[in-house]
Amino acid sequence: MTANPSAWRRRSEAAPLLGTAAALVAVFLVPGDLAAQHREPIQSPFAPLGIQRMSELATQVVAGTIEKMESTWNHDHSRIYTRVTMRVERVLSGQAGRRIVFRIPGGTVGDTTVMVSEMPHFREGEETVVFLRGSRGRLPSVLGGVEGKMPLARADDGSLSLLFPIQLASDGDASAATHELDDLESLVRGHALRR
Repeated sequence: MTANPSAWRRRSEAAPLLGTAAALVAVFLVPGDLAAQHREPIQSPFAPLGIQRMSELATQVVAGTIEKMESTWNHDHSRIYTRVTMRVERVLSGQAGRRIVFRIPGGTVGDTTVMVSEMPHFREGEETVVFLRGSRGRLPSVLGGVEGKMPLARADDGSLSLLFPIQLASDGDASAATHELDDLESLVRGHALRR
């Protein structure tokens, strides 16, 4: 019996492909097996938190008007951040003075604009509710990305209400939706007490 040189050549060319296939199987199957053994659910960083969880995590929830926005580079000129100054009209949870300053990633410095997906955008004069989280010595940031900003509408009588309705019932019952800022405050305060 004689060896077929072309068959050997095909086998030797296929060997690296088999090794690559085995590595891919290991990469995609093993993490799934490890995840099955993990006791806590794995959550995407972009998964919605919901009002209940944001209320529990927020150090402050405030309603007010955006007064000033100032974008600057960070110390090593690798990122742009914007300092947002808000005149506080109502504190829904936590403590805040008449003005609060918080930081969001992105902004415009000179001719460079950085926009960060999943993060809220603000404009001067805008009225909104923000869920903030901060630690001592650092500016707070908006919690939950775009979910942490709830635009407000001002009625002719000067009262503020939510531009978009929120669900009061966890079962998604549309009749339990509200635009009332008082209802949001009650919901936030109730969940914040569970911290």
